[in-house]
Amino acid sequence: MVQPTDGPQPGDTTSGTPLDEPLTDFLDAKAKTLGESEDGTTQRSGNYVQALERVVPDWIEWMNGQGVTTVEAVDSRHLARYAGHLARRVNARRASNDTDGITAATAWNYYSLVSAYLRYCQQWEYIPENPADTDRAKDEMPDRPATDSSKQQFWSTQQRETIVSYVDERAYAAIDADPQSREALTAARDRALVYVIGFSGVRGAEVLASSRDDRRTGITWGDIDTDQEVLTVLGKSQQIEKAPLTDRPVSALNRWQTLLDPPTDAWPVFPSFHLASLRDAARSQLQERDADPETIDTVTSLGTADLVDAFRERDLTPPALTTEGGRYTLKKHSQAAAVDCSDDSKAYLTLHGARRGVGEAYYDAAGFSDAQRVLRHEDPSTTSKMYAHKEAGELSDVGSDIFSADE
Repeated sequence: MVQPTDGPQPGDTTSGTPLDEPLTDFLDAKAKTLGESEDGTTQRSGNYVQALERVVPDWIEWMNGQGVTTVEAVDSRHLARYAGHLARRVNARRASNDTDGITAATAWNYYSLVSAYLRYCQQWEYIPENPADTDRAKDEMPDRPATDSSKQQFWSTQQRETIVSYVDERAYAAIDADPQSREALTAARDRALVYVIGFSGVRGAEVLASSRDDRRTGITWGDIDTDQEVLTVLGKSQQIEKAPLTDRPVSALNRWQTLLDPPTDAWPVFPSFHLASLRDAARSQLQERDADPETIDTVTSLGTADLVDAFRERDLTPPALTTEGGRYTLKKHSQAAAVDCSDDSKAYLTLHGARRGVGEAYYDAAGFSDAQRVLRHEDPSTTSKMYAHKEAGELSDVGSDIFSADE
């Protein structure tokens, strides 16, 4: 049948909605918060939306290079070609460790982000269905990496106690040598961080600052109740949640608070002692108060310990340690403490490994329900997947008892 000439033709890539037209509304809908920078551009917070901002425009550019420029023209064949493109990048990495290559997990992450955009286009009736959600397209993707909970890192009791003993000794020695030194401040802070991460089950991003999410600025002293042994955090749900602190970190936190002597509860519990970051924060806050240039130069020329004193004296607020800084801190100390990580997926203790280890301790001592509660998983299946290796072992023991009767 001859198709009418007035209107879009099958495969016509020039008539219709430009491929990037729904993008701004899509990104705004996925942002946790929206703001505006000084130059008038939109600022969106949240790790997810920032990943979308990187990947989806790249996909649109790739599609344009394939001659596809409208939303209506995209079909499962185009997504299959994109999947094949991702698969080739995975193969390039496997074959020669090509720096332009990607892992299979990254490929699936990219594909899911593109699929989310097309799902949005479907919901707003730009297209009748999501072309990424088809077997034709997905068949071209590399094999999805299997998730094996037994290969994820879980801090064991021995690992936890090894790094705790190390940070204890390090903090005691530094404080004895000079309690007002940068070394003492850093050692006492790191000790408190290890205790909080190691015993509370919180996520690193719930207590440290995130460079990709302006809502996550690190917990403050006002968020800690050592009497009730409770932390108040911004959970993964984006809701304020209560997390159990337990009694183990209380002494480390109290000692750290005495040493830091924060003038207000608005100070971060885990401040950054990166000198350039401290100076930038001091300069910015002093400029906001219209301090004279000489004062600003004097304050920002100070060393770490003296600069922290200046923050107290001038009612300034230091920046919080970031999750990147927290990961570096744990890596440095777990290696210095010679923590045995030979059976772990990484050669050092990780922030999330601490969380899984706490959940595992609750699981072993009190069962699945309490592990789910301490980790604050809304969906029980999340907890079940995390501890699938333990559940399988328990079921094996049950089966052994059942079938022993057959012998």
